[in-house]
Amino acid sequence: MKNISRIFVVAALVAMILGFGFSVAPVTAAESTFDLYVRHNINGRSLGLEKELPVDVYVNGGYAFTFEFGESFSASLPAGNYFIEVKLAGTNVTVMSLGPTDIPAGVNVSILASLGAQKTPTLKVNVN
Repeated sequence: MKNISRIFVVAALVAMILGFGFSVAPVTAAESTFDLYVRHNINGRSLGLEKELPVDVYVNGGYAFTFEFGESFSASLPAGNYFIEVKLAGTNVTVMSLGPTDIPAGVNVSILASLGAQKTPTLKVNVN
């Protein structure tokens, strides 16, 4: 489940909210979702870049949104299969990716993007 980490987070939010909005049975939808919390905690200055360090998030090949240092969000999303890519904003440089991976219903997923050893961008994932 640690592979869930790779910023499926942000991208999954937009793509999944759209799918969730078209759910036919609210009770069934609630039973097939997971809760997500994501935080971008990498100050670009630590890497010699601009503080905001904007990244573009892609879910299943499509652009979802841009995420910056200090931003966080929470959402309930449909369980399912995801492939996530995180690229430096405005470039085609992938800095992190995840999947494809299945996110099961009923779990709580929290993801924190931070710098690991030797200033390597990492995603710390907690699933319970």
